[in-house]
Amino acid sequence: MSSPTAEEVNQMSQLLSGLTQPNTETIRHAEAALKPILKNPQAIAALLEILKQRDAHPPAVRHVAAILLRKRIGSHYSKTFDPATQTTFRTELLQILSSEPTRSVRGGVVGVTAVVVKLSFEQPAESTAQKEWPELWQFIAAASSDVNEEARELAFWLLQDMTDTIGIHLKPQFPNMAQSLFPNALQD
Repeated sequence: MSSPTAEEVNQMSQLLSGLTQPNTETIRHAEAALKPILKNPQAIAALLEILKQRDAHPPAVRHVAAILLRKRIGSHYSKTFDPATQTTFRTELLQILSSEPTRSVRGGVVGVTAVVVKLSFEQPAESTAQKEWPELWQFIAAASSDVNEEARELAFWLLQDMTDTIGIHLKPQFPNMAQSLFPNALQD
């Protein structure tokens, strides 16, 4: 996955903005223009870039980008992305989660993260670390004990979304969660 050009990101942002407008014709035009673009793996990079550039794009556009990314990542993640690209993608998701100020956008990125976790467990992996994504569990543990209430909420939001898709794979994480996550939650 190569970095998208500024023009590609701007075009994607304008189309996503069209999806947020109260005009049916504008929405239809944006949907028609997005349909072929979203089939290209490069669209994943553009959507991710929109999420990363929170100062350049309004929250509504970033939220729609997260929703589309959640829907489209499945068709590209395992088939198109090599292990290094997958690792970079996952790292960027965690960076976005840790810095996103808007709750609705964070929720969308939580959904993307849950899908990526599911895809990671479903694919044959070269290493256990690649399949189990230990950085995510470290992120959740750190967020659950953070002084910021929104960070603690994020930790449980991630667990909730992931439980729906990979509950059986969470079993090895239960001892760590029992020691750090749950006592902190009881204090809230």
